[in-house]
Order: sequence, then C-alpha cells, then structure tokens
Amino acid sequence: MKPLNFKFLLLVLFASIFICPSCNKEPENRFPLAEQYKINGEELTLAFDEMKTVEGALSLIVCRNGVIVAEEYTNYQSYGADSIKNIMSVTKTFTGVLVGLAIDKGYIESVNDPISKYLTGVVTFPDKVKAGITIDQLLKMSFGHAWNGTSTSSLFGACFFDSEDNLQFIIDLPLVAVPGTVFNYSDGASHLLSAIITEATGINTLDFAKENLFDLLEITNFAWSTDDRGYPLGAAYLRIKPRDMVKFGNLILHKGKYNGKQVVPEAWINEMTTTKISTNNDVPYGPEYGYQIWLGNTGGHRYWMAMGWGGQFIIIVPDQQLVVTATCWTGNLTDQQAGEHWISIIQIIFEKVLPCVN
Repeated sequence: MKPLNFKFLLLVLFASIFICPSCNKEPENRFPLAEQYKINGEELTLAFDEMKTVEGALSLIVCRNGVIVAEEYTNYQSYGADSIKNIMSVTKTFTGVLVGLAIDKGYIESVNDPISKYLTGVVTFPDKVKAGITIDQLLKMSFGHAWNGTSTSSLFGACFFDSEDNLQFIIDLPLVAVPGTVFNYSDGASHLLSAIITEATGINTLDFAKENLFDLLEITNFAWSTDDRGYPLGAAYLRIKPRDMVKFGNLILHKGKYNGKQVVPEAWINEMTTTKISTNNDVPYGPEYGYQIWLGNTGGHRYWMAMGWGGQFIIIVPDQQLVVTATCWTGNLTDQQAGEHWISIIQIIFEKVLPCVN
C-alpha cells in the first residue's frame, strides 16, 4: 500500500475551504424577526427564494400577531411596495365585507332580501324565479346560472368586455340549477352585489367603501374599475398596495377590528367565514365557501382565503394569528399562464410557507 500524499490532502482541504465556500455555507435566514415569532427563518427564506422563480411574481408578505415578519418585492415591471396592484377576485371578499357594512348601517335589511328589492328598475327581471334570488344566494355563489368562473369557459369577458349591458347580461343568463342549491363561481353574482350596495346606500360602491372601510383602515391609494354604467366591479379590478392587503387580512383575522376599533361587526365576519356551501373542490385548497371567501383546513389548522386570477392571495390562519399575502403580474397573460402562476404561488404558500410556522 502506497503512503498517503499529505501535500495532496492539504491541497484538497484548502480548495474545500477557500475555493468552494458554498460547501460549508450556513443556511440563510433573511428574516431576523422570524424566530422571534416562532417561524423557521431558514425554511421561510427558501420559500421566498422559490417565489422569485415564478414568472411575474411581485410580492410575498408574511404577518404574524400583527407584525410583518417577512416581506419582499421583485420590482417586476417596476411594481414595488408603493404600487397599487389589481387584486383580481380578491376584490370579491372586499365586496362581501361591504355588504355586511351596508346591513349594519341599515341600508340593506337582510341577506334574505330578494335582489329585486334593490334592482327593480335597474334591470328587467324576466320571471319571478330570478326576481326572487336572494342576496344570500349571491354571496355564497349559488345564483343558479353556469358562469364557471374558475375555468377557461368563464363568462367574465363575454359579460364585461363584450355585452352591451353588463347587469342585464347577468340577469338574462339561463338557470341550470335551483338558486341556492349548487355552487358555481360567478363574477356576475359578485357584481350584482356591488350594484345592490350602490342602489341601497344611494352612493357609489367605491365612495361607500372609502367612507366606511378604506379610510378606517388607512388605505389611501386605490382605484376600482367600473362596468358600462359606472358600478364598481364587485368581482375584480380593485387596486390597492400589498401592505393594504395585509391590513384587510388582519381585519378579518381580528373579527372586524382594526387598531382596536370595531370597523366591521364581529357577527358579520363570523357569518362570512362560516361554511355556507361545498365547492366540490372547484379549485385546489378551496373545498368550502362562505360569503365571498374560500374556506378549508390544512395541517390541522382552519384557514380562510381570498384569491384571484393569476396568483393574488390573502390567506388567513386564525389559530396561528397568521396572514399571508401574495401578488403576481396579470397583464397580457393567457388563461394557461395565469393558471400556472396561480398554482405555483398557492403551492408555495401552502407547502412551503405555512409549514414554517410553529
């Protein structure tokens, strides 16, 4: 047996230490607050790194006990912390909260009111069945028509881009199920809620939101696209900053309170986040639906989720005092691209971010 070449061994050792420092590199933790809030900072850093690999990813924020523990922006297309972003169908959960505020202030009597009580004269009801559809049925996505909002056959474009009268288009759709019985994710249903808020309160839904919600949450920079008659789209196209998404998530987490003040009745938040209907697993991680919000369980924890096309999310885990938000670019995407971004981001949140939390 030949004697060991100690010069060669020393050279290998030198190379391993100085030439290849990554071989002995400690796991990275970019978030010093993580451990203080019982979150694995190294695993969280890996999750944030994976978020950056999603094409068009814009922001990811993790907030626990009201403190932002981790927050990063990619500045894709120059979008940063101070940019307002189209949150797509996350808008629906805002609309749901606004319905509760309109009820609390006496403008809407009950979720059991028929929509014709507020929309007669605004639209033409072809029969008593559609006139009798209730606010409750809109809130829980059981209008009875086949909008198919989570599929490529969604009627969003046909309604809001192509039709001559957006509201009447929604009312005129044929019913394929008895109202109140079957979940079918509908931008049309959410948009009717916005029209009802405007008609019931006598002021535009955006003005109602500003006075009764945004001002109280200190949301100062926002925009909300409208339909052909000027009603803000109850289903989508609200634009706010990512940190304002966190504020809204914490409002729901704290049962309607913000900075110790009851902004939304606790009873309404409880109502919104109570299961109203099964979605038949219409989307991954969305087995149940409340009032304009998705509901489910993961790892023994209950969660509430607002989500939007292309990868917009507010995910709330009440028993962990946790809010996670994400945004992604939505301009000039195909449905396939948007779907790929959506599934990539939701998997990062549920499979990488949430397991970091102790």
